[in-house]
Amino acid sequence: EGPVTNLRGTFASFDFIVHWNPPEIGEHCVSTYQVCYVPTDGSAAETCVFHKADVLYWFSPSVLTPCTEYSVTVSPVDLNNKISHGSSLTMETGPDEVSGFQVTVKTPHELSLSWDPPGEGESCVKSYNLEWCNWTNTRPTVCNFKKVPIPADTSEFHLTELEACTQFTVVLTALGEADQVSPETYFNVHTGVVDSPGPVENIRISYLTSYAFRLEFDPPRENENCVQDYVVCESVTGSVDQTCHTTVKNSRTWINKMRLNPCTNYTVIIKARDHDIVHTDDASITIHTAQDRVVNLRTQEVSTTSIEVVWDNPAPEFFCASDYRLVWCISPGLCNMTTTIVSSDNTDYTITNLLPCTNYALILYALGPNDVESSDMIITQKTRCE
Repeated sequence: EGPVTNLRGTFASFDFIVHWNPPEIGEHCVSTYQVCYVPTDGSAAETCVFHKADVLYWFSPSVLTPCTEYSVTVSPVDLNNKISHGSSLTMETGPDEVSGFQVTVKTPHELSLSWDPPGEGESCVKSYNLEWCNWTNTRPTVCNFKKVPIPADTSEFHLTELEACTQFTVVLTALGEADQVSPETYFNVHTGVVDSPGPVENIRISYLTSYAFRLEFDPPRENENCVQDYVVCESVTGSVDQTCHTTVKNSRTWINKMRLNPCTNYTVIIKARDHDIVHTDDASITIHTAQDRVVNLRTQEVSTTSIEVVWDNPAPEFFCASDYRLVWCISPGLCNMTTTIVSSDNTDYTITNLLPCTNYALILYALGPNDVESSDMIITQKTRCE
């Protein structure tokens, strides 16, 4: 066979890829290709691998030394395992990634950056590329980068005219003599705060029981883009002991984290926190949990057309019912509910005008302040047959 043709390659800092075309003569005799690479300065032994004939490219493992010249040779191997004359190219690997990349000064509209040269391969750094973008008014997966070239003898740069309270992604790479790009070094950073956000607004209860609640709220009307997260603190009203948690910036709901008791007042404080970890003014709401459900719901006197329903109240510290709501319907089947309100002074009620020999579902709720319902208690009872 003849040698491979059009051998070409791309080198990075620690690896390379080479492409080639098959020999112009004897291509049908090629059983495999041999790829060999070695640093031209003799600092390491030559490495050779065999590569299948139907794939005309090869990736090296990521074991090369940055800023080092390598010779790569690709040779056809025929069906008799004879290695033909190879084609070679020589290229230099790129520099290693920069180190110590950091923000040295941050203001609302400026970021001062500094870095150290690459740990390996500083000698071949031709320049640096600094890229940055902000995530304001863009989709979370899209960031339109701006780019500036920086001379190799520079180790700091100042970004100016930035928007306050904005997240930026900043990326720095080193470029070799042939524009080989080093691995990226990057970080995310927020510019400083001019004015902290205002308080959250319109805290409201969207779900409330004896043992749980869910709140919804609106973000601050002022400087919402400066919100990093929200701090939510729960406590028994009048107590100095609080349970505090953080929730993400995009959250607009909160479900209780502390264990709740029925018939108890709780105070919930929500405050926004900006990117300088400064808390805004408090916004709060007081919640009164519902009564615990009744105990030992049962029937006592049953006739052909009536059922007497009897129950016990929960422990006094968990009793705050203003009324009870008693519901009944024929069961099983499509339940056409009938409802009556029973005073909290009573612990029994007789349902009348029922059908003989009929099974009924009986459901009782305790109603607390603002008619917040306890969880239900359900039993079934059949009226007597005539």
